[in-house]
Amino acid sequence: TLHWLLHENHKEMSRWDVYKAEVESGHLTWSVLHSEKFVKENVKSFEGPNGDFSILKILVTLLSQDDEDVVAIACFDIGEFVRHYPSGRAIAKRLGAKDIVMKLINHENAEVAQQALSCISKILVQNWKFVA
Repeated sequence: TLHWLLHENHKEMSRWDVYKAEVESGHLTWSVLHSEKFVKENVKSFEGPNGDFSILKILVTLLSQDDEDVVAIACFDIGEFVRHYPSGRAIAKRLGAKDIVMKLINHENAEVAQQALSCISKILVQNWKFVA
């Protein structure tokens, strides 16, 4: 029914709005918003209303934060964006994500290093359909 569709669309919109506000605040915390499912379902929203990928740009700047959880989560989200957005690899590289993430692979924090390694693999792998 129309009511159900409106309710579902509002729920999805609200989730993206919550995600966007969290990223803009710079205070990322692990939640359902930082999952493969969420990013995959909302990957087109990363384009932003002006097509400038402003949320992705913010995530790239968050890679340089002192808060290690924020850095790890930003790595995860960027990696999932790259994996699910058609030209995600090229966009992430253009925004400087590759160079910053490469430096994080040897981070002293194990979670940051692991998420950075996962993210850089997603940036470097050309076709995920062939990776099991």
